[in-house]
Amino acid sequence: MSQNNSQERRQHTRFLACFPASVVPPDGLERPSLIRDLSVTGALLLVHSSKLAVGDEVELHLYLTAECTNYRVEGGRVGRVERLSPDVTGPWSRRVAVEFDKPLSDREEEIAEMRKALGIDT
Repeated sequence: MSQNNSQERRQHTRFLACFPASVVPPDGLERPSLIRDLSVTGALLLVHSSKLAVGDEVELHLYLTAECTNYRVEGGRVGRVERLSPDVTGPWSRRVAVEFDKPLSDREEEIAEMRKALGIDT
């Protein structure tokens, strides 16, 4: 699928993000991750785990403030898992798309504040 087609399917604006997070897959072991892309309906995470599969119910711990001291717990379902090529992996081995169980409509302001703190204009 071309990038244009995938962007046309999006119902909400996505923002470039580099927020810390963690993901808890069905095995219950919390794994560190990085939110690479974020909207009110889902997130694209960078993870170092082979324990995530399409359809898995997961718990996400999302740090959405500049201080990164408190996190918000959200549930979601894995919609896509992509293995990263060895030349771009760094500490991450996979890109995982998660759709939230419920939209983060009440957190749009926090997302905007984080973007401002990072110097990213919306």
